[in-house]
Amino acid sequence: MPSLSHIQARHVVIDKRPGHYLCFPDVLATTTGRLLCVYRQADQHVATRSALLAAHSDDQGRTWSPPRFLSLGTGHCPRLTQLDDGRIVAIDDASQSLYWSMDDGCTFLRQPVTGVLPIPDRIIPLRPNLWLSTGHVHHGSQANPKIRQAPSQQLSMASTNEGSSWQNYSVVACDPHLVLCEASITRLPDDRLIALLRENSFVYEPMYFCLSEDNGSTWDLPHPTPLIGHRPCLGVTAGGKLLVTYRNVAPSGGTAAWLGSLEELDQDFAVHGLHPAQDVPVLTPEGLLVQNSEGPEAPVRYALRPITDPERACADLRVEMRIEEAQDKACALHFGMWWRLFPDRIEPGKDLPPIPLNPGAPVVLHLRYTPGQVALEVNGVPAGDYPVDPRLADTRAILVGNASIRENNGGKYWLRSMALNIVEPRYERDYSWSWDHTQGHPDAWAMARVLELAEDRQANSGDFGYSGWSQLPDGQYFCAYHHAGGSEPEYRPSFSSHIRGTWFADSDFTATP
Repeated sequence: MPSLSHIQARHVVIDKRPGHYLCFPDVLATTTGRLLCVYRQADQHVATRSALLAAHSDDQGRTWSPPRFLSLGTGHCPRLTQLDDGRIVAIDDASQSLYWSMDDGCTFLRQPVTGVLPIPDRIIPLRPNLWLSTGHVHHGSQANPKIRQAPSQQLSMASTNEGSSWQNYSVVACDPHLVLCEASITRLPDDRLIALLRENSFVYEPMYFCLSEDNGSTWDLPHPTPLIGHRPCLGVTAGGKLLVTYRNVAPSGGTAAWLGSLEELDQDFAVHGLHPAQDVPVLTPEGLLVQNSEGPEAPVRYALRPITDPERACADLRVEMRIEEAQDKACALHFGMWWRLFPDRIEPGKDLPPIPLNPGAPVVLHLRYTPGQVALEVNGVPAGDYPVDPRLADTRAILVGNASIRENNGGKYWLRSMALNIVEPRYERDYSWSWDHTQGHPDAWAMARVLELAEDRQANSGDFGYSGWSQLPDGQYFCAYHHAGGSEPEYRPSFSSHIRGTWFADSDFTATP
């Protein structure tokens, strides 16, 4: 994918201080051209101490003021809005407060409020006496094993008194097999509202969106998108396109951006891949050659569309390949469970007898999923039926490539073709995808259309990627996000994070990957 990660001139550190976990920022370009950034200061990702800070820049983000406190002792995920009368307001869930500035962000006055839901979005004034935002809740104390947590519900919340109190207004999205949360709402040029939502099952489900034609009173059913991400920040550019920045939780982690139309967003899943080394994999006449080392330098993994409801769905995966060398985790499929592949055998799951292969010969694997079982054929010959639990989230992901991205990855194999079909009766979905090596890379869509602002694949996903963006007077965009620096020696998982900013433009999305 096009990437700005290693172009130093595109990045700036907004705040980085030892002993503090700085995270969850939003940024606003005010009507005077000032950039204002608000964010949380804490001791770690799951904080035992926290505060809200603000900093500003008067040179389009190149230099930043020292941080100043908005709130001492509490704070979480603030979002910024500038009203038509010039007032600036930040909303925060943990402190149950609005923070008002009448002087372009130089000072803020805290106003305690009621009813703000977790992870609120920017305030949208629908009318002078009606403001809209959104947040999510989880119902019950017991985790649903198919989604790893209690079911979620994304709600819109409304205020009729300029934010002094908020009431639940409407249900944006709720699905028992999807953890839809952390919505970002914006108004489309045709006056409809669109909400883009994180999906949190950790099986590579994409983000989903919902539309409202009545100012948020009702919403249509969730639509899958081609993007895999958390905490989206969605808006409309001056040119009328949709722009979203988000935590990339596809196999290649970091902070990412996507730019396009609603029609381009309204597509089903797109395959995403991880292949940080420039020369791995490579397209050859024999297939897509994956030849990588044993460590984390050149992992290769492709995330295909997951099964959403494994208790009702059926799925069919066909993979054609040739394996010459393979360490323990070099070549694998995840389809219901892990299948590790070697030149002379397949090792299914854990502690199950291996399935012999003709060493080094081409092999066609055909796996069929029905609830509770995967049937395997090897070169057209049935090789067994294997039980899997249809009630577990671990059953849902479909992956091809390294079983680990850190160790025992050394191998040499060729991927020649893949085909996946998933029938989901609950969603009236019949998903089909096919690829062969003559078409280019399996993840060509993501490589061409997702812009990597900053890779951070060696860090825990919670330590990077919550973001906000704003358009500058010169037409560029500035994105503020938290960043771990997972490859740096001082990185400590869940204890290291700072606030960075990146400049980017429309032309960056068309750069050659």
